[in-house]
Amino acid sequence: MSGPGAAGAPVSDPVARAGGGLAARLPALVLLLLALAYGFEASRIAYAFASDPLGPRAFPLGLAALLALLAIAWAIRPGRAEPWPQGALLFEVVGLVALAFLTAWLFDRAGFLIAMALFCAGVAAMFRATLVQAIAAGIGQAVLWWVVFTKGLRIPLPTGSWFTGS
Repeated sequence: MSGPGAAGAPVSDPVARAGGGLAARLPALVLLLLALAYGFEASRIAYAFASDPLGPRAFPLGLAALLALLAIAWAIRPGRAEPWPQGALLFEVVGLVALAFLTAWLFDRAGFLIAMALFCAGVAAMFRATLVQAIAAGIGQAVLWWVVFTKGLRIPLPTGSWFTGS
């Protein structure tokens, strides 16, 4: 038997070489931590028991439990993982995570429109859009989602404490 992966033959596929080590288990552990945090926050939802025996906690607690079980199953049997990103790809991955945290931080301060426009423009730039394309995509996406949430779904979005003085 010959070819990649045959007994004694070197494996040239980086995904096959990565195996099921830390790279395969780390996302599962992160999901488990998120499930625990989500479950903790869901358990703090206050409600009047007389209004509904299950209350508004049941659904988020169920989701947290399901996510925790799936994360544990993934950690036990992770399968193969992609190798860790390096070079420019690592910079983009870290940049995207930083951009997501910046967006969350700006959400209440600068408001939905500015936070979302910056996020979408940043993501567009990561996908090699020109500066003009990135700005247009950011503004367009922010306005589109603002209309969908506020007009279509009637969900109020923050205008930003920097602009309202609160």
